[in-house]
Amino acid sequence: MGRYCSQILALVTLLLILDDSGVCFGRNSTSICREREREALLQLRQSYGNPSRLLSSWKGQDCCKWEGVTCDRVYGHVIELRLPSSIEDKNASSLASQLNSSLLHLKYSNHLDLSGISFDHGRIPEFLGPMKQLRYLNLSYTNFHGTIPRQLGNLTKLEVLDIQENENLVVDDTLWISHLRSLKYLDMSGLIIANGRVLMQAISTLPSLSHLSLSYCELQNFHLPSLLLANSTSLVHLRYLDLSSNIFQGPIPSTPFQNMTSLQHLDLSSNSFNSSIPMWFDKFTSIAHLNLEANQFDSIEGGLFSFIKNKRYLKSLRLCYNQIGEESSTTPRNSSGLIENSLESLEICVNDLKGALPNWLVHFTNLKTILLSFNSFSSSIPSVIGSFSNLVALDLSSNGLNGTIPSSLGRLSSLKSLDLSNNQLVGPIPESLGELRALQLLFLYSNRLNSTIPNSFGKLSQLSVLDLSENSLGGVISEIHFSNLSRLRDLDVSGNSNLTFRTEPSWIPPFQLRSIQLRSCKFGTTTFPQWVRTQMEAEEITLSNASLFGPLPKWLANLTFFALDLSENQITGPLPSLSSSCSTLDLSHNFISGSLPTNIGAMYQLKALYLNDNLINSTIPSSLCDMEGLLDLSLDNNKLSGSIPDCWKGSLSFFTLSFNELSGVIPSSIGTLPKLSTLHLNGNRLNGELPLALGNCTGLVILDLGENNLSGSFPTWFNESFHFLQILRLRENRFTSGIPLQLCSLSRLQILDIAVNNLTGTIPRCLGNLTSMMNFNQVIFNGTVVFTRNWAHEHVVETLKGRHNEYTKVDLQLVVNLDLSSNFLIGSIPEEFSFLAGLHGLNLSHNRLSGDIPTGIGNMRSLESLDFSNNRLSGTIPQGISELTSLAHLNLLQNNFTGQIPKGSQIQTLDDPSIYAGNPLLCGDLLRRKCLAAAPPQAPKVAPLEDMHDKDKLEKALFYGVIMLGFVTGFWGFFGVLQFKKDWRRAYFHFADQATDKAYVAIVVKVAKLKRLRWSRGA
Repeated sequence: MGRYCSQILALVTLLLILDDSGVCFGRNSTSICREREREALLQLRQSYGNPSRLLSSWKGQDCCKWEGVTCDRVYGHVIELRLPSSIEDKNASSLASQLNSSLLHLKYSNHLDLSGISFDHGRIPEFLGPMKQLRYLNLSYTNFHGTIPRQLGNLTKLEVLDIQENENLVVDDTLWISHLRSLKYLDMSGLIIANGRVLMQAISTLPSLSHLSLSYCELQNFHLPSLLLANSTSLVHLRYLDLSSNIFQGPIPSTPFQNMTSLQHLDLSSNSFNSSIPMWFDKFTSIAHLNLEANQFDSIEGGLFSFIKNKRYLKSLRLCYNQIGEESSTTPRNSSGLIENSLESLEICVNDLKGALPNWLVHFTNLKTILLSFNSFSSSIPSVIGSFSNLVALDLSSNGLNGTIPSSLGRLSSLKSLDLSNNQLVGPIPESLGELRALQLLFLYSNRLNSTIPNSFGKLSQLSVLDLSENSLGGVISEIHFSNLSRLRDLDVSGNSNLTFRTEPSWIPPFQLRSIQLRSCKFGTTTFPQWVRTQMEAEEITLSNASLFGPLPKWLANLTFFALDLSENQITGPLPSLSSSCSTLDLSHNFISGSLPTNIGAMYQLKALYLNDNLINSTIPSSLCDMEGLLDLSLDNNKLSGSIPDCWKGSLSFFTLSFNELSGVIPSSIGTLPKLSTLHLNGNRLNGELPLALGNCTGLVILDLGENNLSGSFPTWFNESFHFLQILRLRENRFTSGIPLQLCSLSRLQILDIAVNNLTGTIPRCLGNLTSMMNFNQVIFNGTVVFTRNWAHEHVVETLKGRHNEYTKVDLQLVVNLDLSSNFLIGSIPEEFSFLAGLHGLNLSHNRLSGDIPTGIGNMRSLESLDFSNNRLSGTIPQGISELTSLAHLNLLQNNFTGQIPKGSQIQTLDDPSIYAGNPLLCGDLLRRKCLAAAPPQAPKVAPLEDMHDKDKLEKALFYGVIMLGFVTGFWGFFGVLQFKKDWRRAYFHFADQATDKAYVAIVVKVAKLKRLRWSRGA
């Protein structure tokens, strides 16, 4: 009987289970979704942005089949909800107005993932607190703001809490965290931690925590309470700790970490830890991933080899971007145990490791990644490098490695990336590199490799990037080198001037290149290479200095490139139509002729247009003004004529029209360009006054309007608002008036050239206070010089050392010159000029200056060129001029100097007598004119500017005192005698009366004669 009852009970139980699951009795046999929970999900869907895209599957009766919804298979309750976001679908938008409280009806859900859904700066709702069944809660990347509600502390079953990357979310009251006793995973990266010390106290009480991420929280040293963390036993289970990108500094403290003996992942990167990497890291016996990059460590206690050797389970070590400067080439005696080491990735790039490459690396046979770039290694690459059978990536770039590339590299069958660039490697490229069948990236640029490119490269079927640029490779590159390179996307063999690219005209490459870089290569034919027309996916094409002749092919218009550089060839004919998608076009230094297309403005995506140094002979079309996105325009050194259009607008920053035949006035619309940085209009026939609107271009770095016919008063709107201006060049115009004092406020000015104008008046003394000319070397060292775009496109012609010099690139950034020559300036040379210690050239010739050469001229230590010729200067030449050790050009002719020519090691190398011609009172051995026995004039030391002002005040006081004393003495010396000597007084006044009478008679007689003469002429 008992057995029968138990069978009946089991059967009833089974029927109840089946009934509840909807399997039997025909109840909802096609759906197990609970209706109430389905309605809750539909309400949630209503608050979700663009539900038709991301929640397109939320249709029908069975919600358990909807995307992101997981149900219990027995009871049909929703147990997991993972809403899709735009993180998975980049083309969709995931924006929600607010989180719907219908979630409370999902009483059986223990997994809630809302990551990546933007709640538009909403707050985390407090109603999440009652969802006590939750074990997983992910609110990362949700754009919540405000404070985290303390009600989250009610989720006592929570094991995973991820609220990272909500930059406006504040962790204020952190005690609720201590209630999450089941928590194993906590990520609060990127949040605002109001009280980090209390947070760490709460975290230290969590007994099951194994994963903790607090990166980008602006934590500092005091947020790590050493004593508290040292006494905490709860952190013994911590396996993952990320404190990267905070504000920790100083040596790494040992106390907070001493109980974290189970750590497997430790990330302290991007802080300001310094000193040495401590030896107590050995206590982390289970560490597998250690990231200490981007700090300020200068050494490793015990050395790099021992540090790695003692960590048996270490798989990844990242130490890049530090200051570690040890020599780690040799293996210590005890190298046992290395075979058991698990190291797979070693990254120590951008440090200062010296000497030979570490020979002990050969023992780490599991290595897959070796990154040692940007160090100071100076040896050859050892042939044992080929024994790393598991190596996937090898980067030894930017060191001082020498010798040849070992052929043993060809044995690295798993290698996908090889970078040996920017070293001093020589010799041929090994043929064995063609055996690296898995290779995808190959960088050998900027070495001294020679010989030819191996034919075996044609076997690298997986290769996508090949960069052999800036070497000395020669020979011929042909179809065989590309026979199997169907995956090749980027090709760069630029800067190999002996390399010839020779293919059949009908050759169709197996690849579709994204970047074609063949600068300074030669082609088997002088016409444009036909295979380029097949590269329909090309974005960048560079064939500059490639000896191309003739007109551009019409099929170029069919390519949709973004950048085209055909400069420095011999391309002829007119400018053809090109792709409207082009953003950078460089056809400079060719023989392009004809007119600029009137519809050139149709290239609306153009950012940079370089047509300089051609034979274009038209006017400037106004459609250029329609390119509102144009940043860089260079049309200099052509034959453009007419006036400059007055229609400029947009973002134009670099504007060059120099050395053409343009006339008319400078259009005022140029002054409306808010981002204008350089303006070159020199070498034209422009006239009129400068437009006042130019005063709005306060971002100018270079302004060159020289060699024109501009007139009017010298502009006074140059003031301190032009704080970026480095080069001001207005020479060879017809400006009048004096030099305005406002120029003295241009603190960054390094070239001031206003020569050959009609300027008058004296030289302002405050020009001696121009900061960049006083301390130019210090300005460069401190990094305060403003550099514009690539200076390769900038050029300025300056008269220095008696000749015209064109300065470009680095030279232009470093030259410092002051030229006021060929004007009508008067007065003396300001003594303050002797403070311009950074000045390279000073030219005051062909003026009307007088007085002495400043006695402190010897302080101008950087002077290379000095010209005071054709003035009215006098006095002796200061001995200090012989202290100018860099002086290479000196001109003092046609002045009134006297005395002996100074002697010195540098000035005696300037042995041309014409330097001193026209100074008849000068003497010295160079002039073959002996001097009287007298010591040469010595230059007194120039006191600081403040001392000079104090000295001036004292001298003025003494001067006025002496004047008053002389006046009193002379007055009473004469009238006092008359007062006391009666005979003298009578004789003096008798003489005065007679003199007055004689003068009166003489005047009356003269007037009478003049009247008679006028009457006689009238008759």
